[in-house]
Amino acid sequence: MTPGPAGPPKRSHGRRALVAGFIVATVYAALAAWSGSLSPLGRGPLLDGLGPVNYRWVSPPPGLEATNQPPSAGRFDLPLGKGGVGTQVVFTSDSQVTIVIDDGSIGPSPTQRSVELRVEPVDPVDLAPPGDGLVVFGNAYAVSARFRPSREVVRSLDRPLQMIVLYPATSTLHANDHALLYSPDGTRWEPLESTDSPAQQQVEGDVPGLGYVAVAGVPAQASPSASGSASGGVPAVAVVLLVGAGVVLLIALGLLIRSRAP
Repeated sequence: MTPGPAGPPKRSHGRRALVAGFIVATVYAALAAWSGSLSPLGRGPLLDGLGPVNYRWVSPPPGLEATNQPPSAGRFDLPLGKGGVGTQVVFTSDSQVTIVIDDGSIGPSPTQRSVELRVEPVDPVDLAPPGDGLVVFGNAYAVSARFRPSREVVRSLDRPLQMIVLYPATSTLHANDHALLYSPDGTRWEPLESTDSPAQQQVEGDVPGLGYVAVAGVPAQASPSASGSASGGVPAVAVVLLVGAGVVLLIALGLLIRSRAP
């Protein structure tokens, strides 16, 4: 029997798959680099599911007044035991402030039943400026405590409070590093040793006393070509680039699927 014509070399399928895979990887890398150039918020993986925090301001910047919601205050009842308050975690209903309380952060008082801990958002313009080129990002927060039932003010802490404070980031307000500041009376600030998590837009640190806390940073210069609103709108050129990249990605995926077909 005379053998029929040979089919196309299998090598061509592997070559197509290699080319398609290279195109997909190139488009992904280009999108990642482009998104990172727009804003610090876009420098994570494209599929990490994170996005800008819908921040609640005491005094929103221009352009955000219509969509802003008032930030939440917090009022927490901490039972007193023989060793003082116990370990627990409390947070405001908008999740912009979380406080981790260790055993004995506030010591025992024989005649008192509990401690009322309060967290109240404050406009930072009503407090002293942080200085050293720093700008407060978002709200400041007043943290106070009273014994119950006497209502006597708690003057000091026996152990620091671990606080996690969210901060805003917009196209015109962002920084490479953020730090937690503490002030006992709002007239002077001291930077605390803190951990900045830009992907979550939050700073964590140990606060040594009651008073005021705020997040501050040195604002980064906005790109001269950047456009869009302070709420993070995407420029028209960016939309065109995204559409074009999407088309290229679809074509590459089509070639990849076709190369694997029998």
